[in-house]
Amino acid sequence: MTSSIPPTMRAFAIDNFGDLGSLRELPVPELGPGDILVRVHAAGVNPIDLKIRDGQKPVNVSLPHVLGQDAAGMVVRVGEAVSEFKEGDDVYGAFWLAGTFAEYVKVTVSKSAVSLKPATLDFERAAAVPTAGLAAVAAMKAVDVQIGETLLVVGATGGVGSYVIQLAARRGAIVLVTARPETEAYARSLGASEVFDHLRGDVVASVKNAYPDGIDAVVDVVSGRDALEHIATVLRPGGRLATTVHSADESAMARRGGIRATNLDVFGAAGHLDVLNSAIQESALLVPVERRYALSDTAEALAIIAGGHTRGKLVLTINP
Repeated sequence: MTSSIPPTMRAFAIDNFGDLGSLRELPVPELGPGDILVRVHAAGVNPIDLKIRDGQKPVNVSLPHVLGQDAAGMVVRVGEAVSEFKEGDDVYGAFWLAGTFAEYVKVTVSKSAVSLKPATLDFERAAAVPTAGLAAVAAMKAVDVQIGETLLVVGATGGVGSYVIQLAARRGAIVLVTARPETEAYARSLGASEVFDHLRGDVVASVKNAYPDGIDAVVDVVSGRDALEHIATVLRPGGRLATTVHSADESAMARRGGIRATNLDVFGAAGHLDVLNSAIQESALLVPVERRYALSDTAEALAIIAGGHTRGKLVLTINP
């Protein structure tokens, strides 16, 4: 299998932060002892990729930098210190800053969330799981909703929100979501119990009217600090809140009503791939892929992410 690996590959990279990025020919990565080389069949597109490209998420990488964190593909070369995987294994995972928008990606096993691909998922759906799914698992751990508790998901129909709804409903929570009318049926199909249209007035007022004693938890994947402070007022004393955009003033919320707020580190959520594997194997996790793009159309996929209002996940089909 090693002999069939070409010296170069197609990849979508940036020369400087703030660039739109472009498709170009780059060398196939060289492996270290603890690495595997994966021939990428599909890559997931995430908001974090856009933030890295635009310089909104500072990262220590050399330029040009190949974008992309999530991928599913086949192992085609194995470093001498790797015992967990072998050539021919189908794998998927979140490979932080590894550059998955390419025909091949080098994965350092000890620094990545990488697992054998669930047999029930094709490569495209597997690539749609890792970063968003891991963030959703981390959010659920932070708010720890139980049977019968109320959870509001703000930004519910994107990648992270879609998984949070399902994981919370699986626990028996009452899941409230914010969504536009055209995505209400989608949110309910994932397990949402109530849908609040944020285009028809203040969602906070609507939730307070429905739950005057407050709700138990909030997971927010979109709101800045001021908006999040407002949203947090729907919580009862001692409620829990988690945000993926690092906009919570944890100390201030603790002082105001004993709210336990958590700013989730998306890059630090690598320890929960086993939870996703279990949910997938039990057919308890729907993997919603909204659109598929060719590698040559990566810029278009990132533009869609920038526009917001995605329903589920976007993926690149790289090596069909």
